Amino acid sequence: MKKYLVSILTLTGILLSAMQGSASGSVVVDRVVAVVNDEIITLSDLQREAALKKSEALRDDRLVLEDMIDRKLQMAAAKREGVGVTDAELADAVADITKRNGMDMAQFGVALAKEGLTLEQYKAELRQQITLSRLFNKFIRSNVSVDEAEARAFYQNNLKTYSLPEEIRVRQIFLALPDKATPSQAAAIRDKALAVHARAQQGEDFIRLVHEVSQGATASQGGDLGFIRREDALPEIEEAARNLKTGESSSPFLCAGGYHIIRLEEVRTPVRPFEKVKDEIMKTLYEQKTENTYRGWLQSLRGDSHIENRL
Repeated sequence: MKKYLVSILTLTGILLSAMQGSASGSVVVDRVVAVVNDEIITLSDLQREAALKKSEALRDDRLVLEDMIDRKLQMAAAKREGVGVTDAELADAVADITKRNGMDMAQFGVALAKEGLTLEQYKAELRQQITLSRLFNKFIRSNVSVDEAEARAFYQNNLKTYSLPEEIRVRQIFLALPDKATPSQAAAIRDKALAVHARAQQGEDFIRLVHEVSQGATASQGGDLGFIRREDALPEIEEAARNLKTGESSSPFLCAGGYHIIRLEEVRTPVRPFEKVKDEIMKTLYEQKTENTYRGWLQSLRGDSHIENRL
């Protein structure tokens, strides 16, 4: 409700501008810019409305006028359908707004007066906003629903949207360098790694080679590092895997205290499970349907009305 107070208080600039125009002796020639059935919208009406939207990027007076026409059509529909706000309901709404803003009615009236507004002007705007909200609920929200079958179909047709970062699964043979290895020791480990790689290239079973020569915790698991997001892998491992096809093994490379030989087992792009994104999809579809239903309803109101846009 607080937003209603904020939106109404922005009318200050309009009132001050009108007062300044009168004081300077300038003459504003008003004219009709739109006819909606038996109602009119004047240029001054449009200017007041446009001033409320002056902070919006790329504001277009033509779009503002179309919005004003739509509201007049909706208020006419509300009247036909008996949708409205009683005086008691309006009084309750105003009381709630003042309470939320930490004011009593006297303070609220003073706040409005500082903005050049009367309580009656504020109530009129608030009544319209509540009426339009109720009309929207009756003709739009009540006619929109989304079932799980629709959500699943959307999910299947948009799997890329729910894809996670690519992952790689590799096995490794690791030959550790001794602490403070001498050049000759490092050369010996490198030569051993090259010999093991040659055996792998000649077709020897990679997992058997892991069990025979590999060191470290992964050796007992056949060297399997499991699935790793590319972005989370050690840079040297990710770079080596990037140049491999599935089933191929890399040349030995130095990384993390020893020589590694990796074989690329699998590359996958996991997708978030439907149940994890179901609520998100349902919300997206509901919003899309609501927007489409609203636009269709407005179009039908326009089709049944006499509208002249003279801007």
